[in-house]
Order: sequence, then C-alpha cells, then structure tokens
Amino acid sequence: MTVEKGLELIEQVLPKGQLSKVQEVVFRHSWEGQSYKEIAEQFDYSLGYIKDTGSDLWKLLSDILGEKVTRRDFQVVLKRVMRQQRSNNEEVGGNTYTPMHNNATYTPHLTSHQDWGEAIDVSIFYDRTHELAQLTQWIQHDRCRLVTILGMGGMGKTSLSVKLAEQVQNEFDYLIWRSLRHAPSLQELLADLISLLSNQQEVKLPESVDSQISCLMNYLRQHRCLLVLDNVESILQSGERTGRYRQGYESYSQLLERVSDGRHQSCLVLTSREKPAEVSIREGHTLPVRSLQLTGLPLLEGQKILNEKGLFDANCQPLIEHYSGNPLALKIAATTIRSLFDGNIEAFLTQGTVVFGNISELLDQQFNRLSDLEQQVMYWLAISREQVTLEELRDDIVPKVSQRKLLEALSSLQARSLIEINAVGFSQQPVVMEYLTEQLVRQFYYDISAHKLTFFNRYALVKAQAKDYIREAQIRLILQPVKDKLLSAFENQQNLENHLNRLLVAPHNELLESGYGAGNLLNLFWQLHSDLSDAESTLHDRDFSNLTIRQTYLPERRVREPLKPLASDMGMYKGFPRRC
Repeated sequence: MTVEKGLELIEQVLPKGQLSKVQEVVFRHSWEGQSYKEIAEQFDYSLGYIKDTGSDLWKLLSDILGEKVTRRDFQVVLKRVMRQQRSNNEEVGGNTYTPMHNNATYTPHLTSHQDWGEAIDVSIFYDRTHELAQLTQWIQHDRCRLVTILGMGGMGKTSLSVKLAEQVQNEFDYLIWRSLRHAPSLQELLADLISLLSNQQEVKLPESVDSQISCLMNYLRQHRCLLVLDNVESILQSGERTGRYRQGYESYSQLLERVSDGRHQSCLVLTSREKPAEVSIREGHTLPVRSLQLTGLPLLEGQKILNEKGLFDANCQPLIEHYSGNPLALKIAATTIRSLFDGNIEAFLTQGTVVFGNISELLDQQFNRLSDLEQQVMYWLAISREQVTLEELRDDIVPKVSQRKLLEALSSLQARSLIEINAVGFSQQPVVMEYLTEQLVRQFYYDISAHKLTFFNRYALVKAQAKDYIREAQIRLILQPVKDKLLSAFENQQNLENHLNRLLVAPHNELLESGYGAGNLLNLFWQLHSDLSDAESTLHDRDFSNLTIRQTYLPERRVREPLKPLASDMGMYKGFPRRC
C-alpha cells in the first residue's frame, strides 16, 4: 500500500474538506518514517504545532474508523481497513471501493447521547425557515466551530436554538443543551459537560481551568458533539462595553477562544442578547466562527401569534409593526387586548400605552445593563424621535464626549440589538422609544421634585431646532406629561411655581450654568402659562442672568420683548431675540 493509496482512503472516509493541508503533510511524512521534529524543521513549523496537528489527525481517524489509531500503527490499521473493504466488495461481486463515510452527510458511528437540560418545548414554532436554513448550512456543511444567535429579549433565540438542535441532532454523537440563566461558574459547566461526554467515566478533573478545557477539547475531537449554551448574556458584564465578562466569569473567554481556534469536529452554539468579544474578533463570512442577528417576525408570522391568542382582527399590521415583530411582546400584548379591549386592536393602540407589565420588565433588563454613555445615547434618540446623525448626537450630549467613545457606545448598542443603523443615521424601534419616553418623564419628574438636577440638566425636554411636528411630539409626550405629574404632586400651580423659583435661585444652581437645566425651566414656566394671557410677563419676572439657555422653545408671537439678560448657547433656543 502506497502513501497515495493511504491518502485516498482517508479522504474517502473523512467528511469532504476535513483533511487540512498541514494534516496531509504530517500524514505523508509520517508514512515515510520522519519524526515530528524533522517535519517541523523541513516545513518551518513549530514542533508543538506539528505534534498537535498529528494528535488531532490520529484522534479523528480513531473516531471515524472505530478503533484506536496512533502514529506508530496508522499504516497497519489502514492496510487492514483496505483489505476488509476489498473482501466486502468481493462478497457482493463488486469491483470498486465503497467508502466507509458518506462525504455529504456525517453519520455518527455511536448511539447518539442527548441531554436537553432545561430546553423548552417548541412543538409550536413560528416560521424561521430562512434562519434555520442558514444555521444548518453553517453547522452541517461549513463545519463551523462556534455559532452565535443574537437578538433582543423576546425575539425567540431560545426557541430557535432548540429547533435547530432538533433539526441537526442526527449529525452528532452527543447533544447537550444548557441554560446559563443562573450563571454557573465555568468549572461547574465543564464538570457537567465532561461527565456527560465521558459517560460518567471522567470523575476526577484536573485542578486548573486550562487543563479542564483541554479535557473537554479532547472529547470534542474524539466525537462530533453539539453543545448549546443559552442566555450567555447572564455571564456578561452590565454597565460596560458589550461582550465583557462579569467578575468571576472571565475564564469563559478561554473556553470560547479554545473552541473557536482549536481543531475539532464539534460545534458550540450560543444564544445571547450581546455578542461576546471573542466572537466579534473571530467571526467572518468564510471563517469557522459566525453570528446570526435575529430580527422580528414578518407580518404573516406575527398574525399567526395573534391568531393563536384568539385575535383575528384584520387591523393587526400596526400592532405587529409597533412591536417590530417581537414574538414575546406580541403574545403579551395579545393577551391584554383580548381580555381588556375585547379583541379590538385599534382601541388598544388608541389608548396609547403599549409598554406595560412583562414588556416593560424585558426592556428594564436590557436598559439597566447599559453603560452611562450608552444610556445617554438611548435617551437622546428617544428625545429626537427620528433618525439622528453622529454629529447631532455629539452636539446633544453634555458634557462633550470624544467621537471614539461615542462610536464605541453606538457599536455596543447595535451589538445589544437596541438601535437600528442605516445610511441616514441612528434610530430606535417604536416600542423601545416609547419605553424610554416614559423613563424620561419619570426621571425629569423625580429630579425636579427632589431638587436633584443632574438628569434635568443633562437632557432637553424639547429640542428647539427640531422639525415642527417633532417638536410638537416632544411637547405632547415629554414636556406636557412632566408638567402634569408635577402639578399633581404639588397640588396647584402656585406651589409648583414657587418650587421652580427656588430651583432657579438656589445656591446649587451652578448645575444650571451649563447643560439644559435653565432652558428646561424656561420651557416649564412657559408651559405652565401657555394658555394664559400673562405668559410673557411671567417669564419677565424670572431672573435667568448668567445662565446658559439651551433648547428653549418660546413661540415668537407670544414674546414681544427681550427677557432679562441671559447667557445663551448659539442656535440653541428659538422664539425670542438673543441677548447676552
């Protein structure tokens, strides 16, 4: 038997494309009796790399052929396999070699072992045909080592991961599905996985995490395993740039790195609201690490959810669009519409509150994980209420931030599936914008009533230079509700005005010397008197000396005389003559 015949045999028994160029080099020259050291020197590789490549090759052949293969006996094993194949062919009268392995499809030689853990029932599954086809292609045909399913909370990542595992399960010797919702340590997870993959034979694990991961990698090389880890965001750090780990969970990065970079025949699938940094660095269209961004369901699939919940209203498109096809949000909303609005979708949308209960909790979870700058960006997008350019965001945020930090925050928000980006700029999904608008009203009210002006000074109640219809929406949805909540809390307008006057003259009004605080007070005073004839005189009675006025809108027809001397930020207010 020649080396060429040996190569022909292993190329037939291995899946197509599985034998790498370096493995072929090791095979050829090991056949010729060269040592690993000689091969490394001849082809300018490190000795360690050649040893690892050889080890991977012999383990792969052992798995495929069903018997132990080593560098010392691989020729003997292959010759015996070839003789057995010839014998089988002669018995059936054949003259050609029949491969042991179908190159198109991997067939496990062992009885498949499966542990589904806390995987949910997906007997009712809404169509994700395109996504399933893409993921299956990556796992079965492209032999990806690490695949990540990303998306906002409620998008159906968990359901998709279970459905995917069901669809490809026959391609694997082992299938293990685990949730990280309760944030197990890496040592706990590794002990669990290794116990299952060793059929409970591996009970005493090495002490170091690195050695434990090496032990797992050995099983991933010996067998074709599908590992699914759900809710990966549970081990990621909140309040930081996306993809960083919580304290005590940093070793998970080693696991992802080893699985991504190592040679093996298995696949690790992750689901997460945020993309781990190791994935961002290593992913690519033709690389063994890939990510799928899960978006909302299309109209027809959204209708199926509503129908399942007993809603058959033909006017369902606005509801589905408002929730951006988020399956969980649609289920929650449908239950409320059926029980409180007699199934009338239009009546539900008309009443105005579409963020409530579990939908609000879902968004709370995502928003509370953001860094301070990421939260600022989200609030400004909600205030702006339309697509915003990078330059506009930089102008809005106070104090100023560098473009590098702002770009990092935007990239992180996109990775968390919280903003949408196109050629025009940055925006939010309608339900996210409504949630943040409610948060703005709540925070403005709290700051004013509690004499804490940090938030009040950081954001504008109204953007004076916005388009008319946008500014009208800001007044209606932010400024007016803040005024109404304050009037309710202070019982009458005079009490509220006295309180606002104290804010204006209080010793801590240095907070109003920059930012939006003074402009917000002007807007509030104007709104309190907007329907009264004394609006102009009321403003003239207030002293805004030495305060920077930003983003104040006072209709010109109501302000005939300049206000008391004030400092102003060029172009940041509208409606009265600028006087410094």
